Amino acid sequence: MVAVIAALVAFVGVLQVRSQAAVERSLEGQDNTSLAFLIDDLHQSNDELATEQAQLELRRQALQGGGSSAALNELNSEAQRLRMVEGLLPVHGAGVTIYIVAPLSSIDVQDAFNNLQVGGAQAVAINERRVITGTVIKQGENAVLIDGASTRGPWTFSAIGDADRLRTTADLMTRGLRADPRVKVATYEVGADLAIRAVVTPRPYVYAS
Repeated sequence: MVAVIAALVAFVGVLQVRSQAAVERSLEGQDNTSLAFLIDDLHQSNDELATEQAQLELRRQALQGGGSSAALNELNSEAQRLRMVEGLLPVHGAGVTIYIVAPLSSIDVQDAFNNLQVGGAQAVAINERRVITGTVIKQGENAVLIDGASTRGPWTFSAIGDADRLRTTADLMTRGLRADPRVKVATYEVGADLAIRAVVTPRPYVYAS
């Protein structure tokens, strides 16, 4: 467990350096307004990574100085967190709910999901279907397929995470959607204790042994 925490600390550090380099390359040719938004996003991402790195370092130190019970408690806590990240457990917390009445395509749905993740969402559900990073969103004949399940509007996007960032993200998203002639309704509301009860069905582990 100590070795895993140490590896995570190193990984977060490398990820921070690489993300900074990637953003610097993307800044070339950007106008001043876009540049200001990118710099602000970069600062927020760096602060979050630095916080996570410090937390992982504290965990490693606690595990090195504690006994087997401390390591077991830490392992159980981390396993619980990973199960929530993977969408295997219902979650609740502060967040936003976005309501959209429009014939959205799979690209529109994927973009909305990506925007919510960038905006600080830690858990997302689309029309009461849990969506995670590995969820496959494709265009079907007459509907959007979310992990193979046919999904149609009206659309409800529920996101739990940083309430302030999600509020800003939802406001920008709905303003942009209202400018689309396909969209009849695009509104959102902020909730202090939003619940996402849907979970992801675990995929069978059949290829590795």
